Amino acid sequence: LALRPDGSVACWGAQQDVDHPEDSDDDYYPIDLGQAPPAGIPGEFDAIAAGLYHSLALRPDGTVVCWGDNDYGQAPPAGVDGDFVAIAAGSSHSLALRRDGNIACWGRNGDGQAPPAGVAGPFGRNIDM
Repeated sequence: LALRPDGSVACWGAQQDVDHPEDSDDDYYPIDLGQAPPAGIPGEFDAIAAGLYHSLALRPDGTVVCWGDNDYGQAPPAGVDGDFVAIAAGSSHSLALRRDGNIACWGRNGDGQAPPAGVAGPFGRNIDM
């Protein structure tokens, strides 16, 4: 995953996981998770983040675009609206720093890593863009 100078995102590498059927130790079936779209992600972005099987990109308007595996809601296909200034991705969760200093979280929260209500700030520096 790389951010190009024009703001688009380049992707490469495996774009699938392997499903191991319960009745077989030898057979496997590739599952397309879309985490590395060969055509990349068009658009203009300011930042990118990669999770285990999902990725995020931050648009200049502060919204977040997501793609890849969404089993835990870590990469909503419609993206995430908000006024964000930074993003991060964990293995199965995603985080974004709001301009007001609070943190939004979504995805897997089995160990409290992505509380649905987010995390109250302030975090980060006061950023005027």
